[in-house]
Amino acid sequence: ESGAEARALLNAAHAEIKGKGVEAAVEEFNAGGKWKGSKAYVVVADFKGHMLAHAANEKIVGKNMYEAKDASGKAFVQEVIQGVQAKGETNIEFRWANPQTKKIDDGKMVAKRVPGQDAYVGVTFFE
Repeated sequence: ESGAEARALLNAAHAEIKGKGVEAAVEEFNAGGKWKGSKAYVVVADFKGHMLAHAANEKIVGKNMYEAKDASGKAFVQEVIQGVQAKGETNIEFRWANPQTKKIDDGKMVAKRVPGQDAYVGVTFFE
C-alpha cells in the first residue's frame, strides 16, 4: 500500500460516514471487508481517544486509546487528535504492529475529521 492508496481508502471511509452516518459506517468498518487491506486499515476514534471502529482488530473497539504510546514512546493518538483539531486532517508516523507480519514496524496514519463531530477517521498503513 502506498500513501496514495491509503488516502484513497481514507476518502472512501470519509464519504461512507458522510453518506450513512457514523453508526452505520462504524459497523461496516468493524466488519473489515474492503476497509481492511493486507497493509492498511480504517480506524475511527473520538477526540477523547475512544475507539469507535478498528477494521483490523475488533478487540480495540470500545477501548480508550488516548494515553496509548507506540513502540518508541510517542503518544500517537494524542498527536492525531491535535493535528485533526488544528487542521481538519493530519498525517503521522509511528511504530506499531504490522498486521501482516505481526512485528513492530514503521507505520503511518492519514486522518480527517468526521464531519460535524469531535472525532476522526484514519487509515493506518505500512509501506
